[in-house]
Amino acid sequence: MSSKIKSRAAGLLSVGIVALALGAASAVPATASASGDGAASGSSLTAKQKKAKRAELKKCYRIKAKAKRKACIKRVNKKYAKLAKPPVKVAATIDVLDDYYYPSDVTINRGEAVKWVWSNSNANGHTVSLDDPFPVGLTASEKYSLNTPTAPATFFTFGPKQLKKPGVYHFVCELHSATMKMTVTVK
Repeated sequence: MSSKIKSRAAGLLSVGIVALALGAASAVPATASASGDGAASGSSLTAKQKKAKRAELKKCYRIKAKAKRKACIKRVNKKYAKLAKPPVKVAATIDVLDDYYYPSDVTINRGEAVKWVWSNSNANGHTVSLDDPFPVGLTASEKYSLNTPTAPATFFTFGPKQLKKPGVYHFVCELHSATMKMTVTVK
């Protein structure tokens, strides 16, 4: 009877080892990011592209042959690296405070971005709205994208907003237009 137990135990043990090996081969490495490329989560892929990349990588991780699996992962990462846009450089961060922007005049290079951050000690709501005169050649959608959708008081960040066309951009708080103005000059 002890020989039956020994043979079954050995069989169960070998099945368990095979199951562990297969599970480990199909698992995603713990160091991989959500985007599957091992990079920081600041990827500039769209949500749809990220989902497609994850699906392709999942197929790669199912490949049992190590060399083929590595080649598949490398191919997928290379494909999606081409689609990713480089992150926009934030050249100026503007504090949105009660009744003023700080700094109120900034100069940046074409293609750089501006980000507005609301102070957590504000008592009033504020907006950031592009005002006349507009830089030459700015489209309606570009003008619209440079306006906050609401008038929050605290805990809000607007941007970064990339400014691609040279010129002087005038911004105003629609609620405090007499005192809350600023300009961004794009070279």
